[in-house]
Amino acid sequence: MSPELSEFFRLAPLGLIVGAFGTLVGAGGGAVLVPVLLILLPQEDPATVTAISMAVVFFNAYSGTITYIRMGRVDYRLGTLFTLSSLPGAVLGVLLVHQMPRNLFDPLFGVLLLSIGSFLLANPLGSAVAKRDSSSVSNRRTLLGSIGTAYISVISSFMGIGGGIIHVPFLVRILQIPPHTATATSHFVLTFVALTATTTHVAMGEFKHGLPQTMYLAVGVMMGAPVGAAISTRIRGSIIVRLLAVALCLVGLRLLARLF
Repeated sequence: MSPELSEFFRLAPLGLIVGAFGTLVGAGGGAVLVPVLLILLPQEDPATVTAISMAVVFFNAYSGTITYIRMGRVDYRLGTLFTLSSLPGAVLGVLLVHQMPRNLFDPLFGVLLLSIGSFLLANPLGSAVAKRDSSSVSNRRTLLGSIGTAYISVISSFMGIGGGIIHVPFLVRILQIPPHTATATSHFVLTFVALTATTTHVAMGEFKHGLPQTMYLAVGVMMGAPVGAAISTRIRGSIIVRLLAVALCLVGLRLLARLF
């Protein structure tokens, strides 16, 4: 078996798992993929790792969004407003990560994983009950959502995680949007955020290497995204999200352990 084929069979199944889970919880898969890449690619700088992740997140989000559109779950009004507010932040996040050394990025990412993991353990995405339909979100809450989404896009692009794992709880708990609508709308926004971040990475000279690995992962996530969207109609995500939370905490601790 050639090295290229061996690499494909190693990364495509990983992409499938990332794509299915990322679409299931509206996270885009980056929160799972970046920690794995940090472990698999210890020699790469943060810009390369996040560039690969954001490109894969784009394919995941695009595939998942198409499925959610067919299900009629996307709120286009909120999705469009949040997308417009998030694009500058996507570019800013990429510019910042290009200035970040790996020995500082890893502990920062470790702290982020522990924070997200702890939050999800206490408040899994599938456990919230929204009090209103997305169409009744007030102008004040819409403005708050746009501002929050703008800040989230900076963090997500900087860390390469896509941001859905932060954005979905924000939409559900702050704007009180139904979880299924929040997940689908977050995926819609994430498609454009990830595309903008990936385009910025390309313009700054990334993907001189790592493009084959990105494509192998992309094949997997595009197969996994429809699976995650289909599963989301049949099960509650709270147990799955808690399992993810435990995994994020463990990886976060491992990244922080490298400091000692």
